[in-house]
Amino acid sequence: MRKSITFLVLTILFSKFIAAEETLTINFGVAIFKPYSSIDETTGECTGIGFAITQKLLQPKSIQINNSCAAPARIYRSLSSGIVDLSLNIKSTLAVQDKVSFTNIPFDALMLNFYTNLDNAQIDKRIAAIRGYDYNGFRETLTQQGFELVDVSNAEDAIRIFANKRTKYLLSYKGPFEDYTKNQQSEKELLTLNSAHTELLVAIPTYYAISKASVHHDALVDAFSEIESAATELEFHIDAFK
Repeated sequence: MRKSITFLVLTILFSKFIAAEETLTINFGVAIFKPYSSIDETTGECTGIGFAITQKLLQPKSIQINNSCAAPARIYRSLSSGIVDLSLNIKSTLAVQDKVSFTNIPFDALMLNFYTNLDNAQIDKRIAAIRGYDYNGFRETLTQQGFELVDVSNAEDAIRIFANKRTKYLLSYKGPFEDYTKNQQSEKELLTLNSAHTELLVAIPTYYAISKASVHHDALVDAFSEIESAATELEFHIDAFK
């Protein structure tokens, strides 16, 4: 009888040990935003440095990620419902207010620029922009100044509209703009993009956003707290992998 009890106790302890070593798999979803995230045209998979760095960051905590990328509005809805457990965002985004817990150390800093086509023949006040983006309050500010925002689903489409002179202005972050310019083959578009006047509006830190509706919310909060406690001198998470 005593041997049976001892075996039962050992079995329970061993089972708990195995469970503790199991890998947690979460859904990591971000808006399509090159070079941080994009859809591979060949495989259809979401790729980019945002996914690669996040996996490296969470791997020591036995956390794996399922990559997903979509239009911002869809990511916001998925965060609110808990379908997406973790994302990247700026703290001023209205759509996720009170829906997420932000980490303390920023992932990176985003440079928000205002681009102007210097062709004097174009006098409209339309700005190409991404639907669902608040741009840290600049959407409202520019609207009050009489500008009209032409909204599309992603950064690439906004840049393309501006490059083809369908709007005189573009509101875009530096990363996607430079990526588009680097990989664009149209000489006509490149002429517009390379000659555009660029005004830096603000540098905005972006943070990991943990869905409050996620069943893994507390586990992710604990994981990032441990990561950040061990990296108190780190200004941005992305710096650790440059």
